[in-house]
Amino acid sequence: MRRLIRIVGWLALTLVVLIVVAPIGFRGAAALRETRSPQEAAPPGALFATVGGLKMHYQVWGSQDGPPLLLFHGTVSWAETYRDIAAPLGEQGFRVIAVDMPPFGYSERPANQDYSRAAHAKRVLGFADALGLRHFSVGVHSYGGGGVIEAAFSAPDRIDALIVLDVALGLGQTEAPALPFASLLDRDWPRQLLTASTFTNPFMTGFGLRQFIENDDLVTAERIAIYKRPLNVEGTTNAVGHWLFSGLYNDERKSLAANRANYRAFMPPVLVIWGRDDTTTPLAQGQEIASLFPHAELAVLDGVNHIPQVERPQDVVRLIANFLKRALPAAQ
Repeated sequence: MRRLIRIVGWLALTLVVLIVVAPIGFRGAAALRETRSPQEAAPPGALFATVGGLKMHYQVWGSQDGPPLLLFHGTVSWAETYRDIAAPLGEQGFRVIAVDMPPFGYSERPANQDYSRAAHAKRVLGFADALGLRHFSVGVHSYGGGGVIEAAFSAPDRIDALIVLDVALGLGQTEAPALPFASLLDRDWPRQLLTASTFTNPFMTGFGLRQFIENDDLVTAERIAIYKRPLNVEGTTNAVGHWLFSGLYNDERKSLAANRANYRAFMPPVLVIWGRDDTTTPLAQGQEIASLFPHAELAVLDGVNHIPQVERPQDVVRLIANFLKRALPAAQ
């Protein structure tokens, strides 16, 4: 019996040591990995635009003269993750421009670590200004929806059309979002240990994608590698850790995108694309968003979870192209 107790005790101690040591190991690995500037780490021939003093990375598909469509991503994504729909839309005559939004991808991160909707909205409009785009259509996925819709509501006269894909808005929140263990994670090292073990841990990338994609077969080694690629940019773990507070769990109840009246007042055409099996932002949220806009269409994709542009790219391309051709006479 005593021998059994000793064995259990050693196993418990080993488990505790692993729980403590593993995050430290992941943070150390991040420090060794995150050594390159955004410009050094970006793919050859990468494009950058200066927005608010930050160099923001972007990619372009299609004709220079085509109707511009800006695409903004969600959490732990970057421009290349849109490639399955961006390239075909470019072939259909659109000028598709996908942007890396800080703190993700190869864009520089702000010194003040402000990733609020208001800050993102300024970057969205500032990026359009940097490219000389007075009018443009814009598409956005998941977490990115808050900042892009904030931008659209602050400058509706500049938006030709709006496309939202399974956006995470938290409409109707009556209380501020609560980050678990916020008092602990407000300290630098605990926050960095958590971030290095999860969001910026390359060993978690495939697992994370499988939580948001209905068909695991789509989470290929090639796709995982694309999502992992920017994880070598210096300061990524630190920046994403700050994003938890000023972005993901920021109190946005007073933002423009949190006010239902702003949706009802938005006159440009809107396409809402949603996965029927979304476990992150359930379909009821997409239905409500579509019902709020005066000129919105809702397209529901069967067998799709949270990332329709990856799960059913051909259908998403068809929906967007047809929508924009109806909304924009120049795209006919």
